[in-house]
Formats: sequence, structure tokens, C-alpha cells
Amino acid sequence: MSFELKIKEIISDNYSGSAALLEKVIRSIQTYVNHQEIDPDYLWENLNNITTHFPDLAVIHHFLQQFLNLLDDLEQRGADKNHMAIGIELFVKNYISEWKDSMGQAAERMARRVKFQHKKILVHSNSSSIHVLFEHLALHNIFPTVYQTMSGPVFEGKLQARALSDLGCKVRFINEAAVGRFIDEIDFAVVGADNVFTDGFTNKIGTYPIALVCREAAKPFYVICDSRKRSPIDFKSRVNPVFEPGKPSEELWKNAPTAITPENYYFEFTPRRLVNIYFFDDTWWEINEE
Repeated sequence: MSFELKIKEIISDNYSGSAALLEKVIRSIQTYVNHQEIDPDYLWENLNNITTHFPDLAVIHHFLQQFLNLLDDLEQRGADKNHMAIGIELFVKNYISEWKDSMGQAAERMARRVKFQHKKILVHSNSSSIHVLFEHLALHNIFPTVYQTMSGPVFEGKLQARALSDLGCKVRFINEAAVGRFIDEIDFAVVGADNVFTDGFTNKIGTYPIALVCREAAKPFYVICDSRKRSPIDFKSRVNPVFEPGKPSEELWKNAPTAITPENYYFEFTPRRLVNIYFFDDTWWEINEE
């Protein structure tokens, strides 16, 4: 499969979290560098398609900004194809090494602060951060009961439910619209994030209502992700607050009547005041706002 087709395949992936999508991008670059003569313009064009399609997935932008800067630098220095390949391979190797343990560190930090043993935990969507957290817990023989949302419209929650079940957790699979029905049974909720701003965070659609239900029921609501996802700005102060193009309407209603327009989006903003604690690889933020 060509690099261009691999990028198109990544763009069409509606099930993976941002960290998993980044892994696919990196593997595609590595395969391209190992098997083809490098064309910087070709790389630029295809990788820019990734940033355009995923405008608010912070880890992808973190990597691609540095990678595209590297391409610029190599071209300006007049690197030949061989030296360009060596430079790219070294950059990718160093990047992976720098960030490979970041989520494990965030999971360890959270497990020291929050008791998981014998707890009932609500999780949402399909997040690499949640996978790593529960892998860390399983290594310490901690197997909470999980309430996993199905996460419409593509139901990627099924993938996370299966992954957590395979780790040894008992999983109850629920509709996120029914969280209010189950909230009295759970001890707390924990979700990943795609981008953490000073005034809140973005994540899969359905996160905001879950946070509201947790606040109403006085149940803790936690966010876990690595520090690449932190942004120094307010989400609501951005020049363009629309951070996501509309997704395929047929996922909501195939062949909808002419007078009906299905509006399909995957991500939404949740205010900071609804979060109890953010857990990162390098720190945590305890929020005391009302």
C-alpha cells in the first residue's frame, strides 16, 4: 500500500484514539522512508492532509509540527536523499523514546492518588490513555468493575470494552445517554482527552453530558492524558472556535428525508469546572472551581 493510501486509511479511521492514530502515522512514515526514495513535497502534502482532517488532536500536531520542521531544516541544509532518510529515522527514534513512557507515568501518578481496588468506574469512547491506565492496574492485580459507554455514532466503545475485558475487568456495556440511570452505582468517571486548554478540554462527543451527570450526582470526574495535549490558551478565545469539520451524515441517518439534515460531530468541549483532577505524566491539576 502506498504512503498516500495509508494516510487516507488513517483519515478514515473513526474508531482509534489520537495516540493510536499517531502510532499509525509514525509507522507509515517509517515504512515510506525504508522502502522509497524520499520526496519531501510528497510527504508535506500527505501529512498536511492529516493535520487538516484532525485539527484538534494535539498529539498528532505535536509530532507533525516537529517532523515538518525537520523536513524544512534538512532541505535548507541541502541534505541528499540518503542523509534525509537518516535524519528522519533518527528523529522518529528519538521522538518515540522520549514519549513512550509518558502515559505509563500518568497512569502511575493517578493510581497513587486514586483508589481503584473494588471500585466501579465509568469510562467513555476508546482511548489509549484509558487502555494504558487499566494495563497499569492489571499489572498490580487491580481489576475494577467497568461501566463502558457504547459511544455513538460508530460505537468504538465496543473496542475499549473488549480490551478492558481482556485485561480481566468485568465490563458492563451501556448507552452513554443512559449514564443517569447508572450513576448511583459508579464511584467515579475517568476519560482521556484530545486537547487540554486553560478553560477545559476536548474529547469524544458525549463527554460533556457525562461530566454534568457526575457533577449533579457528586461523583468525581477525572481526566488522564500526557503533557503533549496541554495548550496554554483558552478554547473559547481561539480565532476559529469551530475545531472539527462535520462527519458523514449517513452515520446518523442513511437516506434521511430531504427536509431533515443530520448533524454529525465526533468531539466537544467540556468546561474545566466539571473536572476534579487532571492527571498528566509530569504533574496533576486539582480543580477546586464551582
